[in-house]
Amino acid sequence: MKKWITIIFILVFNSVFSTIDSLREPIVWRQMSLFPDSNNYHVFFGGPGSVFRSLSFSQNIFSLYDHHFIFSREQSDMPSIKNLSPIVDVQYILGDELEQNLSLYHNQSISDRSHYAISFLKRSHDGYYDNQATNNNFFQMNYVNQTVDSSYNILIGLKHHRIYQQHNGGLTSDSSFINSLDFSSNRKILNINMDHAYSSEKFWRAFINQQWTINKPSDSISKSNIEKIFFHSSIERKSRTYFDSLNADLFLYNYNNSLSTNDSLFLDILSNKLNYCFNSERDSVISSYSIGWNSQLIAQRNHLIDTLLTNQSIELNYSKINQNSILKLDGDFFLFGYKKNNYSLNLFFKRKIFNHKLFKFSANIKKFKPVFEINSFQSNHHLWQNNQLKDVLFWNLTGLLSNRTFNFKTEYHSIYQPVYFKRFDIPQQYDSAAQVIKTSISHNFSNEKVRVFSEIIYQFQGGPNIFQLPNWIGQLKFNYILINKKNNLKIEAGCNLRAFSSYYLPSYLPEINQFSISNEILHKNYGTIDFLIKTTIKDVTVFGMVTHLNSGLMGYNYFSSLHYPSPDRYIKFGLKWSFLD
Repeated sequence: MKKWITIIFILVFNSVFSTIDSLREPIVWRQMSLFPDSNNYHVFFGGPGSVFRSLSFSQNIFSLYDHHFIFSREQSDMPSIKNLSPIVDVQYILGDELEQNLSLYHNQSISDRSHYAISFLKRSHDGYYDNQATNNNFFQMNYVNQTVDSSYNILIGLKHHRIYQQHNGGLTSDSSFINSLDFSSNRKILNINMDHAYSSEKFWRAFINQQWTINKPSDSISKSNIEKIFFHSSIERKSRTYFDSLNADLFLYNYNNSLSTNDSLFLDILSNKLNYCFNSERDSVISSYSIGWNSQLIAQRNHLIDTLLTNQSIELNYSKINQNSILKLDGDFFLFGYKKNNYSLNLFFKRKIFNHKLFKFSANIKKFKPVFEINSFQSNHHLWQNNQLKDVLFWNLTGLLSNRTFNFKTEYHSIYQPVYFKRFDIPQQYDSAAQVIKTSISHNFSNEKVRVFSEIIYQFQGGPNIFQLPNWIGQLKFNYILINKKNNLKIEAGCNLRAFSSYYLPSYLPEINQFSISNEILHKNYGTIDFLIKTTIKDVTVFGMVTHLNSGLMGYNYFSSLHYPSPDRYIKFGLKWSFLD
């Protein structure tokens, strides 16, 4: 029986480099909750750590080719957290198809002025279909120290991950899955496009973040000024190797080898950032100004391409915070290097309106040159050189109005000369503008017994249809607390429902880890139901989950991408235990 994993833990860290003093209850970094498995708007190809895409539009889709797009998403940086007592947090989840997830986090103070933290995460899964296994490992380590008078702080860190994914190219014939009459049939007997393809990614980063306080606060209660200098330096290496044996008819063109593919991409990046920051506080109004210089040196190797690039930019930041509002302005401009004359400007405004109303507004505009591998790239299945794509101009406006438990949010995104892929083709650039208008209404209700979250989102796409997203998506989360006696014992049960409208399935290109436009199959309206039960006894949590409970009840016409079926019904169990000393 085939089942799917969904990991539900919600914890968001907005700050990457921040030190928190916990005087009473310790703070734990639960890294497993930061992965997108728990988001109802993500669809997966397989188990944890597998390829996924989101059905909810994000501006990151616009700026995708401003980054090194072939590599998988990097794990979030572990924050610097200072607790008075040592912490060991363990989480273990297991499920069908030999699924295992092990998360370890340890945080301990060495003295009043220093502490360290170590985290490790392993995720493995054999896959629901043949040649679909994943085996991913993530490791981070931080050490923080400061002087007696706190005038100097230093953070030294190491970050590493290894991501191994098998790629089966999807089903050879979707009808063998759609016309299935038996849910418990072995999915691994279905024919796939590729029997031996896989990718292996390695990532290392060592960094040092330093902070000097050159002007301490004055003794005045109503007035204080602080001046600081920040210097961040890091060196990193990224590599991705893709292999296939060319047994499939999926690949029509082979540029370098007609027997097998063994393509690699290497990046070595040296980054330095220097900032001067001035903070002032007068009558409960905090103002901050900063100016900085960013320097980046990139060495890139891809088949016969070996190049050295540099990017030099200046950044400016301003913020003003009082009891009722927050205003933030920031921008950067590239003076030299590969991204010369590129820029970005960002604005964020938040204000309380009356007692229970809140208004948020953000706007940004960005001009960027597509990364080097969009313009020049060589592999066995893709080849483009000196593909001089024009600079991309992107801007968006976002407004949010919150009233007690209700939220109304609207977003307008526009991109001029967007870049996209067609199957077995070079990167394309549309010589006009594409727009997305996204509007959502959500409601969040909770009391001692019940928690309910509901949301519906409408996404309108203007211009070229290069995003291939449903117009409507929505979700409903219901949780009921069965027993709660003085917080020592807590039993909670709930269900999650997700639904979306029809949309054309994009195709997936495993050799470059990208989605491409396809109008071959229209995915019909569909919805999924998940069920969760959780028991908490002090610092120990045990839970069980059934995901895609309705699998097969309405047929087997549910897919994540072209020829990639979504996972079937799946049961998993997990244990989370925090050890406090």
